[in-house]
Amino acid sequence: MTSTPELIAPAPAVADAGDTLTTASPTLERIRQRGRIELGYRQSAVPFSFADKHEQPQGLAWALCQKIVPAIQRELALPQLESVPVRVIEQMRAPLVKGDAIDIDCAPSTLTPERAEQVAFSLPYYAAHVRLMVRRGSGIGSIDAMRGLRLVVVQGTTAERLVRARQADVGFQLLMARDYDEAFHLLREQRGQALALDDVLLQGLRTTTKTPDAFRVVGPPLADTPEYYALVLRKDDPAFKAVVDAALVELFRSGEMARLQGHWFQNPTPPYGVNLHMLPSPEVQALWAAGGRELPTASPRASNQESRQE
Repeated sequence: MTSTPELIAPAPAVADAGDTLTTASPTLERIRQRGRIELGYRQSAVPFSFADKHEQPQGLAWALCQKIVPAIQRELALPQLESVPVRVIEQMRAPLVKGDAIDIDCAPSTLTPERAEQVAFSLPYYAAHVRLMVRRGSGIGSIDAMRGLRLVVVQGTTAERLVRARQADVGFQLLMARDYDEAFHLLREQRGQALALDDVLLQGLRTTTKTPDAFRVVGPPLADTPEYYALVLRKDDPAFKAVVDAALVELFRSGEMARLQGHWFQNPTPPYGVNLHMLPSPEVQALWAAGGRELPTASPRASNQESRQE
């Protein structure tokens, strides 16, 4: 269960518990003093991080954080530790983490060197590819067919960087969206002819409409290497990262990670009960087998079976 900040009273810290650890970790010390942990989530990043009809966070990344919270509670020897959800848009992820407004961003965030200059990342837990989603019958089969058309992209995503690199050669117009909801709205209303985003998120967006079969994910990935997802943490806090990573390693080792993926990717998901029918790709399975510690070499594009084309 989650609760709102107004209803949470900080739990008393246990004397001398975890003093050495919290001294080394400003994040753990902040969590200990407040008696709660602030967790970021997205409004519509199905199936990783989204709000249900009761405005409660759901999804695979959110579930991972809920598995990590007890490990943090044990490290701090706290009798209780509340999880407080904080809604975050893509562009505010780094400022909120850097400003201590959230302790972990529980959302699909791609690990990149540029972002790693501002924030830290947990071990990676997922792999996806950037592709296009179009309306069925559009005749668009790849980004090369976008000449003279409008391509929607969410500001601040790795998809934005990839499509900007192709814009001059192909000759499409860019429509910038603030978040996933706005991006999909622009596609639904035909203000844009395609939407570029990670394939698994595109499939998730289809579940938020009553007519998912009206849209399809098309074309090859826009990059040869996958997008590796990780939880976002405060930079320069290796002690906190070590606690988070240890909890993730146990999820990989025990098979719990695979079970969670099955729950969120192979069962009906809110709001309309659409099943994504997505099995783990070879790249995802390799990542789990490595315990998240090594980024596997990207598989050939043809082997990426997770994104189901309609």
